[in-house]
Amino acid sequence: MIIKRFILSFVITYLFLSLLLSFSIGYTIDWIPEATLTQKIKGYAVEGFTRFIFIKLLTAAGVGIGYSLLYLKQKSSSSLKR
Repeated sequence: MIIKRFILSFVITYLFLSLLLSFSIGYTIDWIPEATLTQKIKGYAVEGFTRFIFIKLLTAAGVGIGYSLLYLKQKSSSSLKR
């Protein structure tokens, strides 16, 4: 159960951080007037998922571990009260 919570929170955090970077301004495709919509979408997706990958992985892992431990602590404290 803890692994599922870790994976779910890791994926959600990574996707959230990637979406924030995907919509940032200053990507080089912004300045190419001949770029089609599909080229821009592909460029934003690749750039958003690969830029600062190490920092995003560390942040997502920290959030996942923190959430899993917090859930474990709440679960163990509620079972002790019974």
